[in-house]
Amino acid sequence: MQPLVIQSGSIRRALACSALLHAVIAVLVSRSCDPMDRHEVDTVDIELAPPPPPVEALPAEVAKPPEQDLAGKPDESGPASTVPSPGEGPGLDAGVDAPADAGVDAPTDAPTDAPTDAPPNPPDALADAEVMVALGDAGVDGALVAVVDDAGAPVATAADAGAGDPTQVALGSGSGSGSGSNGGGAGSGSGVGGIGSGSGALATEAGSGSGVAGATNEPAVDGAPTTAGTAANLLGYFPAGHTVTALIRFDRLRGTEWAGQTERLLRPMPDYHVLFGRHDAKIYDKLDTLVISTPRPRDATATTLVAHTHLTRSALRDFLGATTSVTWSSSKGGLLGKRTGKVFPGDKRLFLSPFKGWFLLAQPADLGALTAAAPGEVDAIEASGKLPPWLAGIRKIESESGDPRGPEPDRSKSVRAEQGSASPHGEGPPPGGPALVLTVALGGQRLELGDNDFGLGVKSLPTPDRLSLAMELVKQGWLVRGNMRFRSDAAAAEFIAAALSAQQRIGDSRVLQAAIGKAAARVIANLSFARTGPRVSYATSISIADTRALMSVAAQQLDAYYGSP
Repeated sequence: MQPLVIQSGSIRRALACSALLHAVIAVLVSRSCDPMDRHEVDTVDIELAPPPPPVEALPAEVAKPPEQDLAGKPDESGPASTVPSPGEGPGLDAGVDAPADAGVDAPTDAPTDAPTDAPPNPPDALADAEVMVALGDAGVDGALVAVVDDAGAPVATAADAGAGDPTQVALGSGSGSGSGSNGGGAGSGSGVGGIGSGSGALATEAGSGSGVAGATNEPAVDGAPTTAGTAANLLGYFPAGHTVTALIRFDRLRGTEWAGQTERLLRPMPDYHVLFGRHDAKIYDKLDTLVISTPRPRDATATTLVAHTHLTRSALRDFLGATTSVTWSSSKGGLLGKRTGKVFPGDKRLFLSPFKGWFLLAQPADLGALTAAAPGEVDAIEASGKLPPWLAGIRKIESESGDPRGPEPDRSKSVRAEQGSASPHGEGPPPGGPALVLTVALGGQRLELGDNDFGLGVKSLPTPDRLSLAMELVKQGWLVRGNMRFRSDAAAAEFIAAALSAQQRIGDSRVLQAAIGKAAARVIANLSFARTGPRVSYATSISIADTRALMSVAAQQLDAYYGSP
């Protein structure tokens, strides 16, 4: 028998081929086992906020009577089921100098749902809109409240030199510029609390967020091109007297952790219990947009709800009638629903779906003759009567947050997000535009702190007459932009000076940072402002971790409030 002789080189080649073959098999097996669960690993530092956006321009607001504001718009007094044309309403390509009639003003003589001296509900009947103030607090509003409550003593700034001079204030270590897109008059401030003044031309690149006209004429503010939500005034879309309006774009939150967290904040609301029960209704899968507005934040029966949904009429009726009996009928306003089950004492609000894909819960007085009976099939009928001005323009309110729509509901993504297996912002980049826009009428009174100034040396300072914020979800966290209107030029200048002083002191003091919380301190560090006259534009950013912390605190406060006797 001949001995078997194997060369060492042959052995090495055989082993190499075997290893390569096993590697190929392993790759094929791993790909075929669970292809749906393969994700690209995308590392995001949740403690690091995204770079704060530049402070943006505000277009001028020119007050117009409601009739004049509606002039030239398509006649919506007939059947109102027509989808707005692409060029109708304030679109994404509206410049920062968009006309003041980009929206619909509420009529000054619009009937209110109750006399001004109507007794409020008990304190535990806090309106749903107040919950959205808390949600705003979880974002920039928390920082602004910290600035207001803890601001330093007023000091003279370049803004005090002359009312109406465009003034840019950069808070933090960055720089601010007062120049517009055409340059000229640029000013910058380096280092903490830098101030730069500029008289350059107003930026005119394509932008959005021009907002609806206000009750008074307001000057334009210089800054970067305006994006959706920055200059919003949601109050103008509702009857006169509303003081809090919040718009939530659930279509931009689906598949992220923020969809469930936002509903978590809404769940303690009185209206949530009445409409959906105490269980998690997953309204983020059913509603694309939800708008909450009220003229009396402490009266739960005064809240108006408006929603855009992809549900069919039949599915919508099942959804709204799941926990409360509703009698549905055809009316001049479309599909009308009278609640016959559990409601708040004295709550006369009605469901109305004037257009397919839209429904509202509103006061009968705000609907006028639309509640009158009309022939038609309940799942097909749409508004045929003359619409009140606010309702005629309500579908345009979404344009305040920009037009791009988010994805259709994907329950598998929602489940993975709830179980914590999805990334914080889902599997792809979030759709552009704000997911939350909020407008609050604050009254503009002075805030008297006395000795409760947290060591910042301020005893009193002005607050805005009106404040709006827009929160946009991005890969690394949230971008926050908005505007404030004060009662006077001097009040706006004093507020910015106090905010500047507070930012400086908080940045220099670990004690103050601990007192207001690290999350709020970081938001304040990223703040920047631009001012012209009584109007202020602002911007900041928030990290994922800080947003989680602020929303958790807000949820605990809401639970404690609604859980109290």
